[in-house]
Amino acid sequence: MFGDKNKNEALRAQESIERMRLIRTILVIIVALVFIIVILIIALRMTSARKKEPTPVLTGSVINQQLANCSNLTTAELTYNGLVRFSEGDIPFINQNSFSMIYTATAKAGIDISMAETTVTDTDIIITLPACDIQEINVDPDSLEFFDERTSLFNPSQKTDVVTAIQYAEEDVKAKADLSSLKNRATDQTELIIKSIIEPIAEGRNIIIKYPG
Repeated sequence: MFGDKNKNEALRAQESIERMRLIRTILVIIVALVFIIVILIIALRMTSARKKEPTPVLTGSVINQQLANCSNLTTAELTYNGLVRFSEGDIPFINQNSFSMIYTATAKAGIDISMAETTVTDTDIIITLPACDIQEINVDPDSLEFFDERTSLFNPSQKTDVVTAIQYAEEDVKAKADLSSLKNRATDQTELIIKSIIEPIAEGRNIIIKYPG
C-alpha cells in the first residue's frame, strides 16, 4: 500500500516537472515570437520612412551648382615670344623716334562658367556654354629688351616707359599670335573637364555640349 502511494507521488512529481518544462518552452516561444514581431515592426517602419523620403531630382540648377565651383575656367595657355618695331615722327634725327623690342607674353583662354545654361531631360543633359575667349594676356616686364633705339633732337633720351612698352607688346600678341588655335584648344579641354564633372551625377544620361549661335 505504501508502495503504491510512493508511486503515485512520484508520478505526480514527474507530471509537475513535465508541466514546468512545457510552460518554460511555451514562454521561450512566446518571447521569441514577440522579439521577431518587434524586429519586423521596426523594419517595416524604417522601410516606410525611406519610401517617404523624396528622391533627389537631377535638375539644371543642380548641374549649374556643380559647374559653379569652376568659376572662370582657364583651359589653355600659350607662351609667345614677340618682336615689336616702333617708329613715330617722319623726319630722321629731328622728330623721329624708333626702337625695336623683344618680349615674352602668356595668353590664357577659357570660359565664364556662370554663363552656362543647362537643360535636363530623361535621356540627356544639354549644357550650352559661352564660346571660349582670350581671358588675359600677360607680358613679362622682366623679358623686355630694347635695341636699335634712336631718339630725335627734340626728344633727347626719351625712352618708352614700361607701361607703354607692355601695351605695344599686348597689341602685338593680339595681332600676331595664333590665338584662334589657342581658343580651339581651350574649347576641347573645356568639354573634357565639363564632362568629367557631370558624368558622376548624370545617372546614365547623354551629356551634350552646345554653343550659342
